[in-house]
Order: sequence, then structure tokens, then C-alpha cells
Amino acid sequence: MKILFLSNVFPNSLYPGKGTFNCSMIQALSELHPTHVVSPVSWLDESSHLTKSNTSLNRNWSPIENTTRLSVEYPRFYYTPKILHQHYGQFLYWSIKKALQQAITRFQPDIILSYWLHPDGEVAVKAARDHGLPVVVMTGGSDILLLTKNRHRRRAIINVLQQADGVITVSDDIMSAVKNMKIHPQKIHTVYRGVNRCLFTPGDQQSARQRLGLPLDRKIIVSVGRLEPVKGHTVLLDACLKISKQGIPFTCYVLGDGSLEATLLQKANEYGLEGQFQLNGSQQQSRLADWYRAADVIALPSLSEGIPNVLLEAISCGKQFVASQVGGIPEIADPICDQLVSPNDPEDLAEAIGSMLGAPNQNEQRSFEPISWQESAVQISQILSDCSTRFSSGLTDKQKTRSSYRRKKRRIRQQS
Repeated sequence: MKILFLSNVFPNSLYPGKGTFNCSMIQALSELHPTHVVSPVSWLDESSHLTKSNTSLNRNWSPIENTTRLSVEYPRFYYTPKILHQHYGQFLYWSIKKALQQAITRFQPDIILSYWLHPDGEVAVKAARDHGLPVVVMTGGSDILLLTKNRHRRRAIINVLQQADGVITVSDDIMSAVKNMKIHPQKIHTVYRGVNRCLFTPGDQQSARQRLGLPLDRKIIVSVGRLEPVKGHTVLLDACLKISKQGIPFTCYVLGDGSLEATLLQKANEYGLEGQFQLNGSQQQSRLADWYRAADVIALPSLSEGIPNVLLEAISCGKQFVASQVGGIPEIADPICDQLVSPNDPEDLAEAIGSMLGAPNQNEQRSFEPISWQESAVQISQILSDCSTRFSSGLTDKQKTRSSYRRKKRRIRQQS
């Protein structure tokens, strides 16, 4: 089975840390099946980097090295920023239509897999129907939980879910959200994201701090995530102000980039927390494991989530966490080790973090242990195979002939 993966949530040379979970998933899938990735890159991202740092997108760059079973391409995505969101599917289709048709003709996939329901999923469904292929869409949380608050995008997303041959969610909570869209439950599947079990392992806290150059005599809070409103870092900053008044010597390190960087820095200065609330930017996966090990508590104050990779990785490193009680987080939290708080509540967050900083790390056997990316890929592979089989068996002989002829005709036209 050959898989074509379509998603803008994937690392590129401008944002090598973008969608690393998808990169890990696809790398594991490519060990089972030949895979080609089509990852559209926003024209705004390209122009912004060119203006600010004179950096152009390297379309020959790949986050995966030394593989013959995985290839990646980065077509440009044109759209109108901040307006006409309901038409982004059409904009994306117009932008990458030629590249996508060429990729399908050249690679000859057996199935299309897409992450992010709109606009990516809409284009994946359209391309699959044009080429007589089955299509499976994946949702990680924000697309189904937040984008659907806009009635136009909600309609587009429901259409994608209805037309897809299969739907993969990353938590039971998101599965319930999809079911609430009146989607047939038999085609919805939950597969938890995996973790690199070789990289994210428990380790000595003091040694990790020494490697990172962090203080050895202070409590450390680590929060990992994009600096965007949905991740709740302003709530975390307000909580840190409350914790500072308790006299606990601590430093909170926030790892990530995003639009709120300047706002958070300014607010931290106003609070007098310059040394206690620090923004350290995105981190490579190899260093991220040490950040988890160095922490006394992992904080995730998100306003909306699916199953956060941050928490899966933290658990694998033997760490306890404080997180908002949203999305699928309760599915992986341990009542003995972790604490869940109300979203957008600085007082609740400060109280939970403060109590955890004053208590020893709980090392009891957890009720939930993350799976590896290889185990996750096997589950996804079986879903794709089943969807492909059902798709093929649902076609009449005439449809199968027409579908095969259409792909062959396009291949011949491309070669000529």
C-alpha cells in the first residue's frame, strides 16, 4: 500500500519544529509503506521570512534523512489572510492542484491520508474523488473543537467528515465531538499519538540541568507549546505572579515560538518576573527530553487540546504535570501523579503548581503509559488498509475500470 499524506502541519525549512508529531507518525508509517508527503506552505510565511531574515523556503529540504521510502514536497499555498476562511479549501485546491495531480500521477498512491480537516481535508477528499482513491482524514483537536465555532467552516468540516472513507481521532473526547457531527460511528477510529521511547526516557534531574545550563537550587516549571492564545501562556504568567508572592524560589521556562512572544515579555517585565518567567524558544527534540527531566513540574494551561504530545513525552520521562481539564487530557492524567485545573483560571493553576512544587515527585506506576510511534503506525496502517478494502469492494466493476482508466490516462498524459 502506497500512502500520499497531505497536510500543512509538517516541518519545513522555515519552521523545522512545526508538526513534529506528524513527522514522527509519517516516518513510522513509511517503515511499513512507501509514503509521499505534500505539505503546502503559506505564501505569508515565505514572504515574512524573506522580509525579516532574508531566508527563503528550501523546497529540497526534508526533516527525514537517509530514507528511500519517504519523499516530501512543499507547494505554495495562496489565500486571503484573516478573511474568507470558508473558502480556504478552494484557495488551497487552486494553489496546489497541479503539484498534487503530478504527485498522484507519479507516485500512484493507493490511499490519501490527510491531517487538519480544513482546508487540507477538503482538498484531500476532492483529490481522492477526482482520482478514484479512498481517503482518510485525521483530526488532532483544534480543527474540530475550535474551527467549527464558525458556522461556515463547520459546514465545510462536516462535509469533509461525511465524504471521507475513514476518520482518525487522537482521543476519545475528539471521537465524541466527531460523532456529534452526525458522522457514522463505524468509520471513526481513535489512535493515540506515539512517543519516541528511545529519546523520551527518565533521567537524572541534576545532570539534565547541568547539560542545559539551568540552576540547580531552584524549583523549575517547564511549559512547552506554541505562543498562541489557545495555549494559555498568559494564564500561566498570571499564575506565576501569584506563585512568586508565596516565596517559592522558582523559574518558569516556556519553550515555543509564536505571535504572543512580545506581549508575554512585556507583561513579564511589568510583573517584575523577568528572571522567573523566561521564553526560550522552540527546542530540538533531543534537547526537549532534558528539559522534561530538569523540571519539577510540567505545566500545560491550554484552553483547548486533543491529546498533547507534550504530556505524552513528559509521562515517558517520568514527570508529573499540571494541565487544564480540557479535551482528551483527562484520558491520560493519573489522579495520583498529576493535577487537572479549570481552564483560564490563574488562581486554580497557581494553587496546583504551588502544591506540586512543594511535594516530592510521585513515582508510582501510572494508570496510562504512552505507546511508541511504531505501535501507533501499525494501528493507523490497519485502519488505512481496512478503508481501502471497503472502498474497493464498494465499487462496481464498471467504476473500478473507470477509476483505473482515469489514473492510467493521467499518467500517460503526464509522461507525454
